Amino acid sequence: MVGDGEEGTSQGAFGAGGGIKPATHGGVTRPELFLDLVFVYAFINITHLMTARSAPNGLLQGALVLALMWRSWIGYAWLGNLVRLDCGARPVAVFAAAIAILLAAVAIPEVFVDQTSGLVGPLVFVVGFLAARIGSILIIIRARRRTEGSSLPTVRAWLPLTGSLPLLLCAALLPHHLPSGRIALTVQLLLFAIAIVIDYLGLRAPGSGTWRLVSVRHWAERHNLIMLIALGETIISLGTSRGFGDDHPITWSVLGGSALGFVVVAFLWWAYFDIASPAGEQALEHTPIPQRSRRARDAYSLLHLPMIAGLILVAFGLKKAVGAAPGGPPERWIGSDVAALYGGVVLYLLGLMAFEWRTVRRVGRGPVLGVVLVAGLAVPARTLSALGSLTLLAGVLVGLIVAHVTVLRRRHRQLHRGVAVTAGREVDATPEEIFLDLAFVYAFIQVTVLMTQHLSAVGLLKGLAVLALLWWSWVNYTWFTTTIRSADNARRLVIFAAVALTLMLGVALPQTFQYVAGGLPGPMVVVTSYAAARLLHLVAFWRVLRHDPGPRAVVARAAVPTGVGVSLLLCAVLTAPTTGDPLTPFTTACWIAAIAIDVGGGYLIGSRNWRLHSVSRWMGRFNLIILIALGQAVISTGFAASDPPIVLATFVAVALSAALISALWWIYVGSDVVVAERFVELRTNRRRGALARDAYAYLHLFLVVGLVLVAFGLRTTLPRPGHDLDATATIGQVTLAGGIVAYLLADQLIWQRARRPVRRRGTANLVVAALAPLTILLPILWALAVLTVLLTVAHLLGRAETPAVESVLGERT
Repeated sequence: MVGDGEEGTSQGAFGAGGGIKPATHGGVTRPELFLDLVFVYAFINITHLMTARSAPNGLLQGALVLALMWRSWIGYAWLGNLVRLDCGARPVAVFAAAIAILLAAVAIPEVFVDQTSGLVGPLVFVVGFLAARIGSILIIIRARRRTEGSSLPTVRAWLPLTGSLPLLLCAALLPHHLPSGRIALTVQLLLFAIAIVIDYLGLRAPGSGTWRLVSVRHWAERHNLIMLIALGETIISLGTSRGFGDDHPITWSVLGGSALGFVVVAFLWWAYFDIASPAGEQALEHTPIPQRSRRARDAYSLLHLPMIAGLILVAFGLKKAVGAAPGGPPERWIGSDVAALYGGVVLYLLGLMAFEWRTVRRVGRGPVLGVVLVAGLAVPARTLSALGSLTLLAGVLVGLIVAHVTVLRRRHRQLHRGVAVTAGREVDATPEEIFLDLAFVYAFIQVTVLMTQHLSAVGLLKGLAVLALLWWSWVNYTWFTTTIRSADNARRLVIFAAVALTLMLGVALPQTFQYVAGGLPGPMVVVTSYAAARLLHLVAFWRVLRHDPGPRAVVARAAVPTGVGVSLLLCAVLTAPTTGDPLTPFTTACWIAAIAIDVGGGYLIGSRNWRLHSVSRWMGRFNLIILIALGQAVISTGFAASDPPIVLATFVAVALSAALISALWWIYVGSDVVVAERFVELRTNRRRGALARDAYAYLHLFLVVGLVLVAFGLRTTLPRPGHDLDATATIGQVTLAGGIVAYLLADQLIWQRARRPVRRRGTANLVVAALAPLTILLPILWALAVLTVLLTVAHLLGRAETPAVESVLGERT
């Protein structure tokens, strides 16, 4: 924590005249997390841009867009380190920036190839980017409003924009006044490149001695999260390599390619988070304050960019490789695809080597060996098929891990001991837990795809049935990770296996209730993946607790409903007809009974057995999954609006949808605080366990259900070219309203379970819940506007009864 002499002071943050309280914390704030989730969609669209263009144009265009998006993210990373972004009016400004970034991300496919109809795609992107960049500077100006002394830092922040802004605007508008063709594109690319160079020169300002890095822990955690976001984007790109649909058969080659792709992503995760990340943070903490901000700028703001770029290239390569596998859509696997996949890994490892050298003056043997091997094998990989190239790459990377734990194990263990203190710090979620959560982002998206492909009440119930199973799997792994605190390799392997199984489940999820000719049975793939994930959880728990009879008895009791539920699911898929609808009265009864028994099993183990080693970590994990669900709603909104051209109605609808999602988040803010207050009041483990079970394991499920329904509603109702804005009574709008009702009622029940008064807040929420169904009578744009206003008013009316987040966060601005 800041205040122990390790971190800066308020004066250090802005020079001698500074008067802003610094961000005296180690944890990333919730608005920052929400902002990062918007970047998931931005990274996905960058991959889509590269895929839709021929090489090398696609790679060059993707690199330019990535550089701009990364520059936008850097500004908010520095801003969040200087001041807390979850206090006062700053969260509103951050959510406004998130909307601007989302709008820019929606326009990414049209940055260089604008459609003849609709809005000017390049201009939409540039305006969104500039709005986000300017927003971060305006927040600083407002924070410094009462500061005495020089305004030099903010002046320097404006300087690069004065040069890049006109160039970006020219890049957006000038090609329309030139003859279409190669010349116009070249001019546009050149203008973008010059603007990027000028803007990045502005990064010298934080390292000039005027601005200081305030919290090393926050800074490192912020970059850890964006690395996880990029890794999560590779998982989503891998899962969507065959598109969003249920018409492509699921073959062994598709599942095998997905598994191999996951191995590649898991290695890249391990390469960064095993030693490099904690070592870099530790080295930065021990850097003298005058040099700290410069090293933070170089090692993090600049040298993380090639790692992010490498991950984007890997995502592009994996998407092409799995897409070219037999059973997928007809994709060509050519030399440029091999270069992108292998080159992405090499670029990532080179960035990692540069990061380690800049922070700890050391270059790991693993990354060096990895660069040599991957680069050398890229040439023979060009002669192999897509799966052959992917198998070769995965094999090399697995070999590197084996080398670390065998031949290089003495040095590896020595480095681990050196970073043990930093790596073992208390956090709300470890990197591997967040990695698991990001796999659930993809799974939640696939739930909305399943619903979209079956636009009926029955289709919605099918999606919710699978969502209940996903939720219960996530709850059990959260229970495991919050109980088992060790960060050893065995625990990591369990979580990685769970991520792989969740990915397999997600790939087949749209075919949970149907069979596609020429492929594996989708229902069996889904049920088998789920059964394996649940069995893995029980075996891992039993193995870790082998010397503790009490907790082992709890695991044995929890295995009963799990075994019965999984058996019923297997019975349902084995007895289902292989043609037509697999849901017969018998199989439907099996599904219903399986979900009721498995998910309801939390009440069979007894409240005293819901042991929590850390209440704050348990709460933090559920806070994060709500943000994850909000993030998948953002991504679903982006997917719904991503088909060019961008029309004004779509543009407005995306902004309103983002505002609606932000309002839903603010309705939830404070609910965790009231539960925390109730935890403090309870004196027995039995009552605390019952509260943890009821308020989180179960009532939070209905929050997630509400958000998934909202995501489905937004995905199916957002206006597109040719969409009838006067069409009102659609299942999407009904689902949107129903999702908001479910969300509000679940939030209300959480407050009541915490024994907290909900007078004005409760009345406001119930009024909104009663009025929400009436919005189906309105056109979608009006419905979104009305719902956003209603939710905002409800939040403002209930603020007096909502405890301040700072009341349980300690000393912060």
